[in-house]
Amino acid sequence: MNADLTQEEIDRSRYKLHAAPPDSWRTYDEKNPIPGYYQFDWLSSRHPDLYHRFALSTDGLMQKLHTLFDLSDRVVLDIGAGTGWSSVGAAEKARRVFALELYQAVVLFGNNRLRQTQTTNVHYVNGDREHLPFPASCVDVVINAWAELNPLEAFRVLKPGGWLIQMGAIPNAMSGELTSLLAPDFPWLPPDCASAEVFDPASANATSTADDSIWNGIPLTGPIDIRQFTYVADYGDYAEAAAITGRLLGPKAKQYFLSRKQSTFSWRLQIIMGQVSK
Repeated sequence: MNADLTQEEIDRSRYKLHAAPPDSWRTYDEKNPIPGYYQFDWLSSRHPDLYHRFALSTDGLMQKLHTLFDLSDRVVLDIGAGTGWSSVGAAEKARRVFALELYQAVVLFGNNRLRQTQTTNVHYVNGDREHLPFPASCVDVVINAWAELNPLEAFRVLKPGGWLIQMGAIPNAMSGELTSLLAPDFPWLPPDCASAEVFDPASANATSTADDSIWNGIPLTGPIDIRQFTYVADYGDYAEAAAITGRLLGPKAKQYFLSRKQSTFSWRLQIIMGQVSK
């Protein structure tokens, strides 16, 4: 299989893009990469091995979630499951996890990882978050890490008293400690970035609440609970951290880790939890 594609071919393939050979992401045109920087959907589909290496922050989210919420004996739907960090993490406690993922190459990668880890209570489903292929009121918990969410569809499939849990970066920190560095080059990153202090591992945890407008007004039993914390991912080697982030986020990210000889990547993360009323 040819590892090279044009952007037009990627667009035509839509959700059926084939994965490139492992580690082929290490060779690319820094000025004109295909898929381009920050195109996480296409990058995860074309290079799922790259995305899996990068997504250590999701492991941090799941570690924290287990201290806040008990998934024991629950049926969980993981929307936008990706290569499986969140699904496998949930499966440590949950009775069963359905890992919903749109991109076929990512589903294949995730299923292979399940075989390697001998995880038997995670089941991948190839489907769209806008039209979940599940009946109404069938799962106890919906989780969603770093992916877009349709709150109304999530509400539909949750059982009465079920929980919706959304996880990712705090506002204005979508690229962790690199956000302010990269913001001038990427217009979708906010210019008013989170302060550098929140990425310090000693930064205090924070707790707050929000109303149901954050999820398009789906009925809830009470306010939404928001927990924020700092997590430091460690890639073990600064050259590997530079290679991974360079391919995903661009040359400035690569140079950041190389110049500092830094293998760690700090994130300010948040977990948003609410119980539905239906």
